[in-house]
Amino acid sequence: MGIVAFSIGDVNVYWYGIIITIAILIGMIITWINVYLRGQEFSRVVDILLFGIPIGFLFGRLGQVILHWDNYQNNWSEILQCAHGGISIYGAFLGFILVVFLYTSAKRLSFWFWLDILVPAIVFALMLDQLGHFVLQVTVGTPLPINIPNDHSLVQYIEYDFRPSGFEGYEYFRPVALYQAIAQFFVFVAAIILSFLQIRRNHIKQGTIFLSSIFFVALIRFFCGFLYLGAPANDTLHFGQITCLLGSMLCLCIWCLRKYQRQNFFCGTLFKFLK
Repeated sequence: MGIVAFSIGDVNVYWYGIIITIAILIGMIITWINVYLRGQEFSRVVDILLFGIPIGFLFGRLGQVILHWDNYQNNWSEILQCAHGGISIYGAFLGFILVVFLYTSAKRLSFWFWLDILVPAIVFALMLDQLGHFVLQVTVGTPLPINIPNDHSLVQYIEYDFRPSGFEGYEYFRPVALYQAIAQFFVFVAAIILSFLQIRRNHIKQGTIFLSSIFFVALIRFFCGFLYLGAPANDTLHFGQITCLLGSMLCLCIWCLRKYQRQNFFCGTLFKFLK
C-alpha cells in the first residue's frame, strides 16, 4: 500500500493515520451501543475522549522520548517531530487511563464501571492498529527460510523496500502483527459477551471486563514479543515484554485483591482505593 495515502499540497496524509482515525470512530460506535444498553449518557464518553486522546498522545510521545533518550538528548528539536519515531503505545494507554480516573473522580462516577464500558472499544482499536501494522509492513517478525514448505502456514511477504537492513535476501517473515490482531479479536469478542452478561444479569463485578481484557491483551503482546525481528537473540526479555508481563501481573493482583478482600488494615485500605 505504501505509507502515504495522498497529499494535499506539501502535507502528506498517511495510511496509518487513516487507520487510527477509523479505529477511533468505530470504537465510538461500539462504546455508544454499550452506553445505550446500560442507560448512561454518551456525552460522558465524548468528554473523556476530548481529554483522553490528546493527553494519551502526549504521554505516548513522552514515553517514546524517554525510551529512546539517546536519540533525542543531543537534538531536542526532534522531540516535537512526532513523525520521526512515533509514540509509545504504553505511554498512550497510561495517559488515557489517567484521564478516565481523574474524570470519574471529579464527576463522582465509578472508575471501574466506565473502564468496563470503554475496554471493548480499546481492544478493537488495538486490533485495527495491528492490522494496520500488518498491511503497511511496519512490524516485521523473524525471517523464514527462502524455500519455505507449502504447508499453508501464515507467512508475510515483505516488499524489498520494507525489508530491514541485513535481511534483504529474505522474502517471507512471520506475520507477528497478524497473530496479535487475530488473538485480540477473540479478546474483543469475549469482552462483548461479558458486557452483555454484565448488563443482563449483573453478576459480573465492575472492573472484571477491563482487567481480564487487558490481562489477555498484555499476555498476547508478551508472547508475540519473542517473534519480533528485533527481539534479543539470547532469549532475554525486551522492554515491551517486561512492561506487558508486569501489566498482566498487576491486573491479576488487582482482580484478586478486589475479589478476596482481607480483613486487615493494609488490604482493607488498598481495597477501598481499588474499589
